[in-house]
Amino acid sequence: MSSWLLDYTGQIRLTVPDGEADRLCTGSFFKLSLRRYVAGREGDALVGKSSLTYLDFKRIIQLCTRECEKRGIPLQVSHALGQYIDSRENFLDQRRKLGIEIQNRDPKLEGTFQAYKAVVDGAMVRPLRERQMWDSFFMCSMRRSANFSVPGSGKTASVLGMYAHLRRSGLARRILVVCPKNAFGSWMDEFALSFGGRDPLRVLDLQDSRYSNAAARRTALRYDAGDANLILVNYELAGSVLEDLTELVQRDTLLVFDEVHKVKKVGGEYAAAALELARHAAALVAMTGTPIPNSYLDVYNLLHILFPDEYEEMFGFSEGVLRSPTASEVSAINSSLRPFFCRTTKHQLGVPPAEPDEVLTCPASETENRLLRLLQMKYRRNKLPLFLRILQLESNPRMLLSRLDLRDFQYLLDDSRPAQEIDFADYSGEVRELIENCPPSSKFLRCVERASSLVRAGKPVIIWCIFVDSIERLSAALEREGIHTRCIYGAVPLEERQQILRDFRSGHIQVLLTNPHTLAESVSLHSVCHDAIYYEYSYNLVHLLQSKDRIHRLGLPQGQYTQYTYLQVEYQGEEGAWSMDGAVYERLRQKEQTMLEAIDRHVLETMPTSWEDLDAIFGQMGLVFR
Repeated sequence: MSSWLLDYTGQIRLTVPDGEADRLCTGSFFKLSLRRYVAGREGDALVGKSSLTYLDFKRIIQLCTRECEKRGIPLQVSHALGQYIDSRENFLDQRRKLGIEIQNRDPKLEGTFQAYKAVVDGAMVRPLRERQMWDSFFMCSMRRSANFSVPGSGKTASVLGMYAHLRRSGLARRILVVCPKNAFGSWMDEFALSFGGRDPLRVLDLQDSRYSNAAARRTALRYDAGDANLILVNYELAGSVLEDLTELVQRDTLLVFDEVHKVKKVGGEYAAAALELARHAAALVAMTGTPIPNSYLDVYNLLHILFPDEYEEMFGFSEGVLRSPTASEVSAINSSLRPFFCRTTKHQLGVPPAEPDEVLTCPASETENRLLRLLQMKYRRNKLPLFLRILQLESNPRMLLSRLDLRDFQYLLDDSRPAQEIDFADYSGEVRELIENCPPSSKFLRCVERASSLVRAGKPVIIWCIFVDSIERLSAALEREGIHTRCIYGAVPLEERQQILRDFRSGHIQVLLTNPHTLAESVSLHSVCHDAIYYEYSYNLVHLLQSKDRIHRLGLPQGQYTQYTYLQVEYQGEEGAWSMDGAVYERLRQKEQTMLEAIDRHVLETMPTSWEDLDAIFGQMGLVFR
């Protein structure tokens, strides 16, 4: 009696009796059920696609079983195929079990943990704290995992501990870090401080001016990477040297994606390069302190980076489910995710708490109140331009006379909805005259006063803004007060930014002015600065958390104060006082509390979209957008 044979030789193969392959490939069973799994034909054998998972193999077995029963012939499943399926199921189950055991500090792991700790302590001149060591142990044991510890909690040091153990075990000679270019300096500093002379820093920085084009970067990766123990490339450049990076990660390399939320967009250009690179890494860590998705779809790329070949087996959530999950699906998503990430708070690491926020109210002038009412009328059906125009009014009313291209502010949005409108400043002559004659805003004057007072007390200050205009005007005003300032924003070259940061840390600069989308990631200023002023701020919680943690991080001594000061303009209208800054501030506090509660439950929690935030903020003004 003839039979079908399913076998596994690196790919699944279906072999049918001589002469039956042609009939099979023209029949309805192949066309309707089997064809989507088949890459090609070799004689009487159909060869499966290389992308198939063990779950696909099980589906093929079921399909072929039913078809063979209809035909009245037996189906043989080879020992190799059965063994492969069992091994995959056991491996994934073991990964999940191990992740939970480490998270729960299972006593049976104590000996293994202590042995791990001894190796890491012997390699690092600056020891990890207990929580950091457990995170490091988790990441090293899991081989592919995520670290969602909050900003400022020492994620980088934990990853360096993992690298130290892999290096001592002969499994990694270097770290390849894909990250925002602003993070390069922090990785170099942290590496040097962690290892000192025990593993002197030998860095290949692909943003270095020596590598001015893709050809130069490719040459460096081919001929200089072998001597480096730290290789740094930003997300924007990774795609241009992907082939060389791919070859590198296959050879004794720990791959790290830092600030991995940068590639959350499904189908995005930068994400594609990250996903391809991840496929070839034996050891990988994805890091972000702000895994706060607007929808669970934001974790789709992250999970594919961690498990590019096993996503369907381990999670299997479709884009549609992740975009709008039911309550039971949310529970299933978080249960599936939990074994594969570690998450530590600053409180758990003993970082002293920041002081209660200082809120400085700045009463709006009569002119500012009048201009607010005009803006409300002009933009009552267009909430994003209204938000930005009010920010301009509060900072420098003359900015209202310039064109507003909303595409320049896409970074403010926490979701994928595009901002494409261009707003033309088409005011009447009377309104233009009102704007041109408006004195400096009350908020501007109060900011200069507050920063000057702190500097006179011997305290360096960082001032957070949104607009470059605000950064430059505040800098000029403070310089007139005899205060040495420097500015960092998008147009400032990377090397100049790094020099400014060095000067700020050394005390040569008294006030640093910047914006969150330029400097809010991976930069440490906590050793020299403990006061931050928020001149302008948005509803983007990621920006707020990242900026706060530039001065509030692991390493602060007990009793060290950290002070955040928020400036808030208060307007007077027919219905009483209203502050957009105040509404944004309260919105951010609510979102931060939601995030902290989620951390306590060891889950990921979705946040309101940017557009929902704007509706809530302006709802307090009585504005409803249709």
